[in-house]
Amino acid sequence: MSKSNQFTSRATHRRNTALIGLAVVFVILLLINFLAGKMSLRADLTEYNTYTLSEGTENILNELDTPVVVRFYVTDDSKVMSPGERTRVRRVEDMLNEFVREAPAKEIELTNEDGEFETQKVRMLTVEKLNPEPNTDAEDSAIIDGLEAGMSGETNNEVFFGIAVKCLDQSEVIPFVPARPETMLEYDLARAISSVHGGKDKKITVMTSMSVGGGFGGNFQAPPQQAWMFYEQLGRDYEIETIPSTSAEIPEDTATLIIVHPHDITDEAQFAVDQYLLKGGNVMVLVDPNFFYSRALAQGQPQMPGMPPQGGPAPTSDLNKLFSAWGVKYDPNRVLADLDFGSEIIRRGNFAPTFLTLDRNALGSEPSDPGLTDPMTNMLNQLNMLTPGAFEINPPEGLEVDRLVLSSENNQLVGSFDADPTQEGSADRIRENFESSGQRRALVARLTGEFKTAFPEGDPAKADEEDKEESADDAKKDGEEKADETREEKTDDSLKESVAPGRVLLIADVDFIYDANVVRRQQIPGLNIVIPEMLNENLTLLQNAAEQMSGDPDLIKVRSRTTVRRPFTRQNEWYQAAQEKYAVEVKDFREKAKAAETRLNEILSQTPENIDQALLSPEVQNEMKKLQEEEIQFRKRERELQKEVTREFRRKLSTYKFGNALLMPLVVILFGIGLAIFRRKRVAAR
Repeated sequence: MSKSNQFTSRATHRRNTALIGLAVVFVILLLINFLAGKMSLRADLTEYNTYTLSEGTENILNELDTPVVVRFYVTDDSKVMSPGERTRVRRVEDMLNEFVREAPAKEIELTNEDGEFETQKVRMLTVEKLNPEPNTDAEDSAIIDGLEAGMSGETNNEVFFGIAVKCLDQSEVIPFVPARPETMLEYDLARAISSVHGGKDKKITVMTSMSVGGGFGGNFQAPPQQAWMFYEQLGRDYEIETIPSTSAEIPEDTATLIIVHPHDITDEAQFAVDQYLLKGGNVMVLVDPNFFYSRALAQGQPQMPGMPPQGGPAPTSDLNKLFSAWGVKYDPNRVLADLDFGSEIIRRGNFAPTFLTLDRNALGSEPSDPGLTDPMTNMLNQLNMLTPGAFEINPPEGLEVDRLVLSSENNQLVGSFDADPTQEGSADRIRENFESSGQRRALVARLTGEFKTAFPEGDPAKADEEDKEESADDAKKDGEEKADETREEKTDDSLKESVAPGRVLLIADVDFIYDANVVRRQQIPGLNIVIPEMLNENLTLLQNAAEQMSGDPDLIKVRSRTTVRRPFTRQNEWYQAAQEKYAVEVKDFREKAKAAETRLNEILSQTPENIDQALLSPEVQNEMKKLQEEEIQFRKRERELQKEVTREFRRKLSTYKFGNALLMPLVVILFGIGLAIFRRKRVAAR
């Protein structure tokens, strides 16, 4: 055989071997994929272990001692559901199977067919998948369990896609499975299982004058307001009650008291909070030096035609007497601006240093910082605050303070007018006059320990009554001798110090839990159900605090991993850098305009007795014309600078996106070319 034939035969053999090997690898991959699908084998390679049950869920399942049944109702039909929805069905089934595998099997006494008790080993969690087709027992069961068919968002067909959880006579319903089941569904399931197994045995009282629980809110001509999302979520796990900020009594069975924007709180109400805390109570306080959405709430109040909204809550709130006793310094008229945590407002095209996007760096920079180790915050990734205040805390003896969420060192307290980014030039004024404090300020903090009363003289209501009685008594006996008369004084039985350790959580922002800042509501077509899409983890922090103070701490571990959003912090840094690049020129133009205006005022001040004549003088007219021209040029240049800022930002962003999109294909191509050259050289060498 000639050398050329040998070379051809060898090449053909290698090619056939390669093709056979490729076919074998393909068959093996298909077999592995088939077996993995049947056995529900998965490897979770995500950064936050999104597809792995949390420790909290495992703890809740391991504590089950009574069987719990989960019924998964889904119209699993390719003619009705889209491929995307059917993929969600499989993902939900995978998660339910993980719940079942993790749930223990325990021995319990059951009644057999003869009516006798016998011990059997039963798995504490079982799942039933039901297809509620029309006019079937499964459809009747779904309706009895509280589910309704809704319209598929992709195929416009009626579908069931919900879950019912039952334990004895307790039941919980998830009407519609969220679009991202790996995040929201685990918490919803764990919460439902914990609720039906343990029940609602704790009460939360919300003290506020706002209609956070829904209702008419004082304007009965307007439609009823929807309950705030934080109120709805707490109501799933706790008995919840609302009392006004003027209430002089806290319900005795309150496990946790939440005070929301106490702009109209009275001394009597502060005294009631004081006495509740001294008995070992748990208090959460949300105050605000500038409640940004107070104007939105005022829209629903009665108002005169053509007049701005009135009658809503005041933008400022405080607990002056209680804060003083707790060693908390808080300025109700100053807002915190932070250049490191400020946010870009895309619709207005500027950077807002008082709209804060707080990432992991806000929870501390060292492992010893409480924010990184406390169960309330250690799994959070992003919080948002709008025009918040700040706390400076010097706790008295007997109290300990944990500063859980902190600003950066690059911060300053500013006035409320400059704090509002919707006001023209507010961000520019903050930057021009910015003086960094150089120290991190507390935005969320916790006080624990033995508190002392903020009312050493006792109940202020009784003091007012005694003053009135004394004045009436003096008026009646005016001029008479009082030497032998004594007035019976009422005994003061109020607490002066703690009889049990108390806890206070301080949050320097009320927008922190307002719906527009924390959630986007999505209406499911054909169903009266709203599925919330969380914009950040503000509500998670609030619920974690409620669990830590009065509930099941395992739910904190589940809830804290429900949101795995990763904010584009680098984009904010680029936008801020682009603005700072042109900030000097903007400031120079502003100073020139201010100098021209000062010159004009000086000319007018020289003839104060005849302002009209002075205004008509050639000197003033020339100065005014010059000022107008400079202002026109300044406005024109300011617009150009803003465009340059936007172009600079978009140029960086486009470069980054282009690099991401091009880099990986380029690496693969270069690798392929290199591999081809290497193989060709090896073949040539033979």
